[in-house]
Amino acid sequence: MPAETRFLPAAGDLALADPSSMDIDGRYTVRPGRCVTELTTRLFGIRWPHARLTVDHAVFTVSAEGATLAVELATASLRTPFPLPAKVVTGQGGLCAGESPSLGFTSDEVRIQDGVHITGRVAIGDSARDLVLDGELRHPERGHVILWLRGTLPPPRRPLRTGNPIVRLLARRPIRVEFAAEFVR
Repeated sequence: MPAETRFLPAAGDLALADPSSMDIDGRYTVRPGRCVTELTTRLFGIRWPHARLTVDHAVFTVSAEGATLAVELATASLRTPFPLPAKVVTGQGGLCAGESPSLGFTSDEVRIQDGVHITGRVAIGDSARDLVLDGELRHPERGHVILWLRGTLPPPRRPLRTGNPIVRLLARRPIRVEFAAEFVR
């Protein structure tokens, strides 16, 4: 798998970041190798093997005016426990990694109060879908922030008419998204 995740369970022992009591204002960039984006879905009641994507670039900004999150993922980096599903999903008729090398998430609104609540849009190529993420923000030390989020990407309103059959079947299902990252100033 592309990212090291041993730091994530330890994050549960850290104090929750309270914006009113801690100085977390600033621009944070993701620490390479300390970020995980995991996708899961269910087909016919069975949990499909999870998939992971590598984060190319991520920025988390906190200021008095509000907060923003921008994440860019490499579509060709999709990994599953079995190689065939990843090839099918990233190839022609799927994500088309050759034509759309990155998948982006940009926040519209970030609320840091009683946890973190982020609404934004996932964009690949010329299409975009809304995504709502909820989670926690941890502040282990000055200049470091750990962000853990999860949410569900709903299926598109209209079913896909093109693409291979496996991708069309997967696109009809909600996709659970989990994002955990360590950011540094």
